[in-house]
Amino acid sequence: MRSSKLFLPSSTLTLKLALLAVLLAACSGGAAGSPQAAVESYLQALVSVDEVGAVNASCSAWEAQARLEAAAYQGVQTQLENLECSLLAQDGESALVSCTGQIRYSYAGGEDQLDELGGRVFSAVVDGGEWKMCGLASAGEVAEAQATATAQPSEAAATSTPEPAATATPDYTPTPDTRPLPADWRAWPIIPTPSQWLAQVYAAGLAQGNNPQHFSVAGDCQNIPNAFLGVYDIPARFSLPANEQYLQATIDNFAGSFNRDGLAVDGGYNFPAIFTPLRADPAQCDNGETPLACEIRTWQPAFIFISMEFVYEGRTAENYEQYLRQAVDYALEHNVIPILLTKADNVEGGHAINEATARVAYEYDIPLVNWWRAAQPLPDHGLDLDRDKGLRPPNFHITYEAWSVRSYVGLKTLDTLRQALIDWGVETP
Repeated sequence: MRSSKLFLPSSTLTLKLALLAVLLAACSGGAAGSPQAAVESYLQALVSVDEVGAVNASCSAWEAQARLEAAAYQGVQTQLENLECSLLAQDGESALVSCTGQIRYSYAGGEDQLDELGGRVFSAVVDGGEWKMCGLASAGEVAEAQATATAQPSEAAATSTPEPAATATPDYTPTPDTRPLPADWRAWPIIPTPSQWLAQVYAAGLAQGNNPQHFSVAGDCQNIPNAFLGVYDIPARFSLPANEQYLQATIDNFAGSFNRDGLAVDGGYNFPAIFTPLRADPAQCDNGETPLACEIRTWQPAFIFISMEFVYEGRTAENYEQYLRQAVDYALEHNVIPILLTKADNVEGGHAINEATARVAYEYDIPLVNWWRAAQPLPDHGLDLDRDKGLRPPNFHITYEAWSVRSYVGLKTLDTLRQALIDWGVETP
Protein backbone atom coordinates (compact mmCIF):
# COMPACT_ATOMS: atom_id res chain seq x y z
CA MET A 1 0.00 0.00 0.00
CA ARG A 2 1.41 3.33 -0.97
CA SER A 3 1.92 5.91 1.76
CA SER A 4 0.09 9.18 1.34
CA LYS A 5 0.65 12.62 2.80
CA LEU A 6 -1.92 15.22 3.65
CA PHE A 7 -1.32 18.74 2.41
CA LEU A 8 -3.70 21.02 4.29
CA PRO A 9 -3.70 24.77 4.86
CA SER A 10 -2.18 26.09 8.09
CA SER A 11 -4.52 26.64 11.02
CA THR A 12 -4.27 30.39 10.57
CA LEU A 13 -5.14 30.23 6.92
CA THR A 14 -7.97 27.82 7.65
CA LEU A 15 -9.49 30.30 10.08
CA LYS A 16 -9.18 33.13 7.57
CA LEU A 17 -10.77 31.04 4.86
CA ALA A 18 -13.63 30.03 7.13
CA LEU A 19 -14.37 33.68 7.91
CA LEU A 20 -14.13 34.53 4.24
CA ALA A 21 -16.56 31.74 3.39
CA VAL A 22 -19.15 33.24 5.73
CA LEU A 23 -18.74 36.69 4.17
CA LEU A 24 -19.01 35.35 0.64
CA ALA A 25 -21.82 32.88 1.19
CA ALA A 26 -24.38 35.42 0.08
CA CYS A 27 -22.60 35.89 -3.23
CA SER A 28 -23.76 32.57 -4.68
CA GLY A 29 -27.09 34.04 -5.72
CA GLY A 30 -29.19 31.69 -3.63
CA ALA A 31 -27.96 28.55 -5.40
CA ALA A 32 -29.31 25.28 -4.05
CA GLY A 33 -27.00 23.19 -1.92
CA SER A 34 -23.42 24.05 -1.11
CA PRO A 35 -20.03 23.47 -2.71
CA GLN A 36 -19.09 20.99 0.02
CA ALA A 37 -22.31 19.00 -0.36
CA ALA A 38 -21.86 18.80 -4.13
CA VAL A 39 -18.38 17.33 -3.76
CA GLU A 40 -19.49 14.90 -1.07
CA SER A 41 -22.40 13.72 -3.26
CA TYR A 42 -20.01 13.15 -6.15
CA LEU A 43 -17.62 11.08 -4.04
CA GLN A 44 -20.46 9.02 -2.61
CA ALA A 45 -21.68 8.29 -6.14
CA LEU A 46 -18.22 7.17 -7.29
CA VAL A 47 -17.83 4.74 -4.40
CA SER A 48 -21.34 3.43 -5.07
CA VAL A 49 -20.48 3.01 -8.79
CA ASP A 50 -23.50 5.20 -9.47
CA GLU A 51 -23.04 6.80 -12.90
CA VAL A 52 -26.35 8.67 -12.75
CA GLY A 53 -25.55 10.07 -9.32
CA ALA A 54 -22.06 11.12 -10.38
CA VAL A 55 -23.41 12.91 -13.45
CA ASN A 56 -26.16 14.61 -11.41
CA ALA A 57 -23.59 15.91 -8.94
CA SER A 58 -21.36 17.26 -11.74
CA CYS A 59 -21.35 20.46 -13.72
CA SER A 60 -22.14 20.11 -17.42
CA ALA A 61 -18.46 20.46 -18.36
CA TRP A 62 -17.53 17.48 -16.16
CA GLU A 63 -20.30 15.05 -17.12
CA ALA A 64 -18.25 13.03 -19.62
CA GLN A 65 -15.43 12.59 -17.09
CA ALA A 66 -17.99 11.71 -14.41
CA ARG A 67 -19.22 8.80 -16.51
CA LEU A 68 -15.66 7.53 -16.84
CA GLU A 69 -14.84 7.97 -13.15
CA ALA A 70 -18.06 6.23 -12.08
CA ALA A 71 -16.58 3.05 -13.58
CA ALA A 72 -13.20 3.40 -11.86
CA TYR A 73 -14.24 1.33 -8.83
CA GLN A 74 -16.23 -1.32 -10.67
CA GLY A 75 -15.23 -4.82 -9.66
CA VAL A 76 -13.79 -3.91 -6.25
CA GLN A 77 -15.39 -3.64 -2.83
CA THR A 78 -15.38 0.00 -1.74
CA GLN A 79 -16.16 2.04 1.34
CA LEU A 80 -15.94 5.81 1.92
CA GLU A 81 -14.45 6.57 5.33
CA ASN A 82 -14.01 9.71 7.46
CA LEU A 83 -15.15 12.03 4.69
CA GLU A 84 -15.06 15.71 5.62
CA CYS A 85 -15.16 18.49 3.04
CA SER A 86 -14.69 22.16 3.86
CA LEU A 87 -14.82 25.37 1.88
CA LEU A 88 -11.33 26.51 0.98
CA ALA A 89 -12.28 29.65 -0.93
CA GLN A 90 -15.25 31.13 -2.81
CA ASP A 91 -15.75 33.87 -5.35
CA GLY A 92 -19.36 34.29 -6.34
CA GLU A 93 -20.51 31.16 -8.15
CA SER A 94 -17.10 29.45 -8.09
CA ALA A 95 -15.53 27.75 -5.09
CA LEU A 96 -12.68 25.48 -4.04
CA VAL A 97 -13.37 22.63 -1.62
CA SER A 98 -10.78 20.69 0.37
CA CYS A 99 -11.59 17.16 1.56
CA THR A 100 -10.08 14.61 3.92
CA GLY A 101 -10.89 10.93 4.33
CA GLN A 102 -10.21 7.71 2.46
CA ILE A 103 -11.74 5.44 -0.12
CA ARG A 104 -11.02 1.93 1.12
CA TYR A 105 -11.17 -0.82 -1.50
CA SER A 106 -10.22 -4.44 -1.90
CA TYR A 107 -10.04 -6.74 -4.87
CA ALA A 108 -11.01 -10.42 -4.74
CA GLY A 109 -10.75 -10.55 -0.96
CA GLY A 110 -7.18 -9.28 -0.96
CA GLU A 111 -5.55 -6.77 1.35
CA ASP A 112 -7.43 -3.50 1.80
CA GLN A 113 -5.97 -0.50 0.01
CA LEU A 114 -6.65 3.19 0.44
CA ASP A 115 -7.08 6.10 -1.94
CA GLU A 116 -6.43 9.15 0.23
CA LEU A 117 -8.61 12.21 -0.25
CA GLY A 118 -6.47 14.47 1.91
CA GLY A 119 -4.64 17.11 -0.08
CA ARG A 120 -7.11 17.03 -2.95
CA VAL A 121 -8.87 20.28 -3.79
CA PHE A 122 -12.06 20.20 -5.84
CA SER A 123 -13.62 22.91 -7.95
CA ALA A 124 -17.34 23.61 -7.57
CA VAL A 125 -19.53 25.96 -9.59
CA VAL A 126 -23.15 27.00 -9.77
CA ASP A 127 -24.67 25.25 -12.77
CA GLY A 128 -28.41 25.39 -13.45
CA GLY A 129 -29.07 27.06 -10.12
CA GLU A 130 -27.32 24.34 -8.10
CA TRP A 131 -23.83 23.85 -6.75
CA LYS A 132 -22.06 21.15 -8.75
CA MET A 133 -18.69 19.44 -8.50
CA CYS A 134 -16.60 20.50 -11.50
CA GLY A 135 -13.29 18.65 -11.32
CA LEU A 136 -10.08 18.95 -9.39
CA ALA A 137 -8.54 22.38 -9.12
CA SER A 138 -5.20 23.07 -10.77
CA ALA A 139 -2.07 23.45 -8.68
CA GLY A 140 -1.99 27.14 -9.58
CA GLU A 141 -5.52 27.71 -8.31
CA VAL A 142 -4.73 25.97 -5.03
CA ALA A 143 -1.53 27.96 -4.53
CA GLU A 144 -3.32 31.22 -5.26
CA ALA A 145 -6.12 30.38 -2.85
CA GLN A 146 -3.69 29.54 -0.09
CA ALA A 147 -1.63 32.65 -0.71
CA THR A 148 -4.47 35.16 -0.98
CA ALA A 149 -7.36 33.41 0.81
CA THR A 150 -9.44 33.92 -2.33
CA ALA A 151 -9.82 31.91 -5.50
CA GLN A 152 -10.19 33.43 -8.96
CA PRO A 153 -12.48 31.61 -11.40
CA SER A 154 -10.57 29.62 -13.96
CA GLU A 155 -11.60 27.95 -17.18
CA ALA A 156 -9.21 25.14 -16.23
CA ALA A 157 -11.34 24.20 -13.23
CA ALA A 158 -13.26 21.56 -15.16
CA THR A 159 -10.25 19.70 -16.52
CA SER A 160 -9.02 16.46 -15.00
CA THR A 161 -5.31 17.05 -15.63
CA PRO A 162 -3.14 20.18 -15.93
CA GLU A 163 -2.07 20.67 -19.52
CA PRO A 164 1.43 19.25 -20.08
CA ALA A 165 4.17 21.39 -21.51
CA ALA A 166 4.00 21.45 -25.28
CA THR A 167 6.45 19.13 -26.99
CA ALA A 168 7.29 18.80 -30.63
CA THR A 169 5.65 15.71 -32.11
CA PRO A 170 7.70 14.02 -34.84
CA ASP A 171 6.21 13.53 -38.28
CA TYR A 172 5.80 9.78 -38.09
CA THR A 173 5.86 7.63 -41.22
CA PRO A 174 4.47 4.09 -40.73
CA THR A 175 6.20 1.16 -42.33
CA PRO A 176 4.77 -0.39 -45.52
CA ASP A 177 1.69 -2.40 -44.64
CA THR A 178 2.90 -5.97 -45.15
CA ARG A 179 1.85 -7.22 -41.70
CA PRO A 180 -0.88 -9.81 -41.01
CA LEU A 181 -4.28 -8.23 -40.43
CA PRO A 182 -5.84 -7.85 -36.97
CA ALA A 183 -8.39 -10.57 -37.74
CA ASP A 184 -5.42 -12.98 -37.98
CA TRP A 185 -4.01 -11.97 -34.57
CA ARG A 186 -3.74 -15.60 -33.41
CA ALA A 187 -0.97 -16.09 -35.98
CA TRP A 188 0.92 -12.95 -34.98
CA PRO A 189 4.37 -13.69 -33.52
CA ILE A 190 4.75 -13.87 -29.75
CA ILE A 191 7.65 -11.40 -29.78
CA PRO A 192 6.89 -8.44 -32.05
CA THR A 193 9.21 -7.12 -34.74
CA PRO A 194 9.37 -3.35 -34.12
CA SER A 195 8.83 -0.87 -36.93
CA GLN A 196 11.61 1.61 -37.59
CA TRP A 197 9.37 4.65 -37.18
CA LEU A 198 9.58 3.98 -33.42
CA ALA A 199 13.16 5.26 -33.58
CA GLN A 200 11.70 8.74 -34.10
CA VAL A 201 9.48 8.37 -31.04
CA TYR A 202 12.41 7.13 -28.96
CA ALA A 203 14.79 9.88 -30.09
CA ALA A 204 12.20 12.58 -29.47
CA GLY A 205 11.58 11.12 -26.01
CA LEU A 206 15.27 11.22 -25.11
CA ALA A 207 15.46 14.82 -26.30
CA GLN A 208 12.68 15.82 -23.90
CA GLY A 209 14.13 13.92 -20.94
CA ASN A 210 12.74 10.38 -21.13
CA ASN A 211 15.08 7.87 -19.50
CA PRO A 212 16.33 5.05 -21.76
CA GLN A 213 16.74 2.83 -18.67
CA HIS A 214 13.13 3.22 -17.53
CA PHE A 215 9.98 1.41 -18.56
CA SER A 216 6.53 1.67 -16.99
CA VAL A 217 3.46 -0.54 -16.72
CA ALA A 218 -0.19 0.53 -16.88
CA GLY A 219 -2.23 -2.42 -15.71
CA ASP A 220 -4.16 -4.45 -13.17
CA CYS A 221 -3.41 -7.30 -10.74
CA GLN A 222 -1.82 -9.43 -13.46
CA ASN A 223 0.66 -6.66 -14.21
CA ILE A 224 1.92 -5.81 -10.72
CA PRO A 225 5.63 -6.63 -10.21
CA ASN A 226 4.92 -9.93 -8.40
CA ALA A 227 3.10 -11.21 -11.47
CA PHE A 228 4.88 -9.45 -14.33
CA LEU A 229 8.60 -8.83 -14.78
CA GLY A 230 9.42 -8.07 -11.12
CA VAL A 231 11.53 -11.22 -10.83
CA TYR A 232 14.25 -9.69 -13.02
CA ASP A 233 15.19 -7.25 -10.26
CA ILE A 234 15.77 -10.21 -7.90
CA PRO A 235 18.80 -12.18 -9.21
CA ALA A 236 18.27 -15.09 -6.79
CA ARG A 237 14.86 -15.83 -8.32
CA PHE A 238 15.81 -16.37 -11.97
CA SER A 239 18.50 -17.86 -14.14
CA LEU A 240 19.12 -17.50 -17.85
CA PRO A 241 19.83 -20.50 -20.11
CA ALA A 242 23.34 -20.68 -21.54
CA ASN A 243 22.12 -19.63 -24.97
CA GLU A 244 20.26 -16.58 -23.61
CA GLN A 245 22.90 -14.92 -21.47
CA TYR A 246 22.67 -11.96 -23.84
CA LEU A 247 19.42 -11.01 -22.09
CA GLN A 248 21.43 -10.00 -19.02
CA ALA A 249 22.44 -6.75 -20.77
CA THR A 250 18.78 -5.79 -21.10
CA ILE A 251 18.09 -6.82 -17.49
CA ASP A 252 20.99 -4.62 -16.37
CA ASN A 253 19.81 -1.75 -18.57
CA PHE A 254 16.34 -1.66 -17.00
CA ALA A 255 17.35 -2.56 -13.44
CA GLY A 256 15.03 -0.81 -10.99
CA SER A 257 12.08 -0.73 -13.37
CA PHE A 258 11.17 -4.43 -13.11
CA ASN A 259 10.18 -4.59 -9.43
CA ARG A 260 9.14 -0.98 -9.03
CA ASP A 261 5.71 -0.18 -7.58
CA GLY A 262 4.51 2.01 -10.45
CA LEU A 263 1.81 4.66 -10.20
CA ALA A 264 -0.42 3.35 -13.01
CA VAL A 265 -0.62 -0.31 -11.99
CA ASP A 266 -2.51 -1.88 -9.09
CA GLY A 267 -4.75 -4.81 -8.20
CA GLY A 268 -8.33 -4.07 -9.22
CA TYR A 269 -7.37 -1.32 -11.64
CA ASN A 270 -9.40 -1.03 -14.82
CA PHE A 271 -8.98 1.40 -17.68
CA PRO A 272 -11.22 4.10 -16.14
CA ALA A 273 -9.01 3.97 -13.01
CA ILE A 274 -5.85 5.17 -14.77
CA PHE A 275 -7.77 8.15 -16.15
CA THR A 276 -9.30 9.09 -12.76
CA PRO A 277 -7.38 11.63 -10.64
CA LEU A 278 -8.83 10.23 -7.41
CA ARG A 279 -6.96 6.97 -8.05
CA ALA A 280 -3.62 8.80 -8.24
CA ASP A 281 -1.22 8.86 -5.28
CA PRO A 282 -1.52 12.37 -3.74
CA ALA A 283 1.95 12.04 -2.21
CA GLN A 284 3.56 11.87 -5.65
CA CYS A 285 1.01 13.27 -8.09
CA ASP A 286 -0.23 16.79 -8.70
CA ASN A 287 -3.78 17.74 -7.81
CA GLY A 288 -5.97 16.75 -10.76
CA GLU A 289 -3.32 14.48 -12.30
CA THR A 290 -4.37 11.00 -13.45
CA PRO A 291 -2.35 7.89 -12.51
CA LEU A 292 -1.20 7.48 -16.12
CA ALA A 293 -0.13 11.11 -16.45
CA CYS A 294 1.60 11.02 -13.07
CA GLU A 295 3.50 7.84 -13.91
CA ILE A 296 4.82 9.22 -17.18
CA ARG A 297 5.70 12.61 -15.69
CA THR A 298 7.54 11.28 -12.64
CA TRP A 299 9.27 8.17 -14.04
CA GLN A 300 9.90 9.51 -17.57
CA PRO A 301 9.94 6.06 -19.19
CA ALA A 302 11.07 5.28 -22.71
CA PHE A 303 8.53 2.41 -22.93
CA ILE A 304 5.22 1.52 -21.31
CA PHE A 305 3.42 -1.84 -21.24
CA ILE A 306 -0.36 -1.33 -21.38
CA SER A 307 -2.63 -4.24 -20.40
CA MET A 308 -5.92 -4.20 -18.46
CA GLU A 309 -7.17 -7.79 -18.17
CA PHE A 310 -9.36 -7.21 -15.09
CA VAL A 311 -13.01 -8.07 -15.73
CA TYR A 312 -15.69 -5.69 -14.48
CA GLU A 313 -19.37 -5.31 -15.18
CA GLY A 314 -19.12 -2.33 -17.52
CA ARG A 315 -16.29 -3.64 -19.70
CA THR A 316 -16.98 -4.26 -23.38
CA ALA A 317 -14.64 -4.81 -26.29
CA GLU A 318 -15.79 -1.45 -27.64
CA ASN A 319 -15.00 0.65 -24.58
CA TYR A 320 -11.83 -1.37 -23.94
CA GLU A 321 -10.60 -0.36 -27.39
CA GLN A 322 -11.61 3.25 -26.80
CA TYR A 323 -9.69 3.42 -23.51
CA LEU A 324 -6.72 1.62 -25.04
CA ARG A 325 -6.53 4.16 -27.84
CA GLN A 326 -6.70 6.96 -25.29
CA ALA A 327 -3.77 5.45 -23.35
CA VAL A 328 -1.74 4.89 -26.52
CA ASP A 329 -2.41 8.45 -27.66
CA TYR A 330 -1.24 9.83 -24.33
CA ALA A 331 1.95 7.75 -24.40
CA LEU A 332 2.82 8.78 -27.95
CA GLU A 333 2.07 12.44 -27.20
CA HIS A 334 4.84 12.16 -24.60
CA ASN A 335 7.09 10.18 -26.94
CA VAL A 336 6.86 6.99 -24.89
CA ILE A 337 6.71 3.77 -26.92
CA PRO A 338 3.56 1.77 -26.01
CA ILE A 339 3.77 -2.02 -25.85
CA LEU A 340 0.43 -3.86 -25.93
CA LEU A 341 -0.37 -7.45 -24.93
CA THR A 342 -3.10 -9.90 -25.85
CA LYS A 343 -4.64 -11.81 -22.94
CA ALA A 344 -4.95 -15.51 -22.18
CA ASP A 345 -8.64 -15.54 -21.26
CA ASN A 346 -11.73 -15.26 -23.44
CA VAL A 347 -14.22 -14.04 -20.84
CA GLU A 348 -16.00 -11.70 -23.26
CA GLY A 349 -16.41 -14.39 -25.95
CA GLY A 350 -15.07 -14.46 -29.47
CA HIS A 351 -11.72 -13.10 -28.27
CA ALA A 352 -13.17 -9.69 -29.11
CA ILE A 353 -10.76 -7.80 -26.84
CA ASN A 354 -7.70 -9.53 -28.27
CA GLU A 355 -8.81 -8.62 -31.76
CA ALA A 356 -9.48 -5.03 -30.65
CA THR A 357 -6.00 -4.89 -29.11
CA ALA A 358 -4.47 -6.21 -32.32
CA ARG A 359 -6.45 -3.63 -34.28
CA VAL A 360 -4.99 -0.80 -32.19
CA ALA A 361 -1.46 -2.22 -32.49
CA TYR A 362 -1.92 -2.58 -36.25
CA GLU A 363 -3.33 0.89 -36.85
CA TYR A 364 -0.72 2.63 -34.69
CA ASP A 365 2.05 0.29 -35.90
CA ILE A 366 3.25 -0.36 -32.35
CA PRO A 367 4.55 -3.55 -30.67
CA LEU A 368 2.10 -6.22 -29.53
CA VAL A 369 3.20 -9.14 -27.35
CA ASN A 370 1.03 -12.11 -28.34
CA TRP A 371 0.73 -13.50 -24.82
CA TRP A 372 -2.35 -15.52 -25.82
CA ARG A 373 -0.25 -17.51 -28.29
CA ALA A 374 2.54 -18.02 -25.74
CA ALA A 375 -0.01 -19.37 -23.23
CA GLN A 376 -1.49 -22.02 -25.51
CA PRO A 377 1.06 -24.81 -24.70
CA LEU A 378 0.62 -24.30 -20.92
CA PRO A 379 -1.74 -26.44 -18.83
CA ASP A 380 -5.27 -25.02 -19.23
CA HIS A 381 -3.67 -22.45 -21.55
CA GLY A 382 -2.21 -20.66 -18.54
CA LEU A 383 -5.55 -20.07 -16.79
CA ASP A 384 -5.83 -20.69 -13.03
CA LEU A 385 -9.09 -22.65 -13.02
CA ASP A 386 -8.83 -23.60 -9.33
CA ARG A 387 -8.47 -20.00 -8.19
CA ASP A 388 -11.42 -18.87 -10.27
CA LYS A 389 -13.88 -21.55 -9.10
CA GLY A 390 -17.12 -19.87 -8.06
CA LEU A 391 -16.10 -16.49 -9.43
CA ARG A 392 -18.16 -14.67 -12.02
CA PRO A 393 -16.90 -14.48 -14.64
CA PRO A 394 -14.55 -17.46 -14.26
CA ASN A 395 -11.28 -18.26 -16.00
CA PHE A 396 -9.65 -14.85 -15.83
CA HIS A 397 -6.60 -15.23 -13.55
CA ILE A 398 -3.45 -16.95 -14.78
CA THR A 399 -1.21 -19.45 -12.97
CA TYR A 400 2.15 -18.86 -11.34
CA GLU A 401 3.78 -20.73 -14.21
CA ALA A 402 2.00 -18.39 -16.61
CA TRP A 403 3.36 -15.41 -14.67
CA SER A 404 6.88 -16.65 -15.43
CA VAL A 405 6.22 -17.22 -19.13
CA ARG A 406 4.46 -13.87 -19.51
CA SER A 407 7.36 -12.12 -17.77
CA TYR A 408 9.83 -13.92 -20.02
CA VAL A 409 8.11 -12.83 -23.24
CA GLY A 410 7.91 -9.29 -21.82
CA LEU A 411 11.67 -9.34 -21.22
CA LYS A 412 12.33 -10.72 -24.69
CA THR A 413 10.23 -7.89 -26.15
CA LEU A 414 12.21 -5.27 -24.26
CA ASP A 415 15.43 -6.86 -25.51
CA THR A 416 14.17 -6.95 -29.10
CA LEU A 417 13.21 -3.28 -28.94
CA ARG A 418 16.50 -2.31 -27.36
CA GLN A 419 18.55 -4.21 -29.97
CA ALA A 420 16.52 -2.66 -32.79
CA LEU A 421 17.15 0.83 -31.43
CA ILE A 422 20.88 0.05 -31.28
CA ASP A 423 20.81 -1.17 -34.88
CA TRP A 424 18.95 1.98 -35.93
CA GLY A 425 21.62 4.15 -34.29
CA VAL A 426 19.45 5.87 -31.66
CA GLU A 427 20.62 3.81 -28.66
CA THR A 428 24.08 2.87 -27.46
CA PRO A 429 25.03 -0.81 -26.88
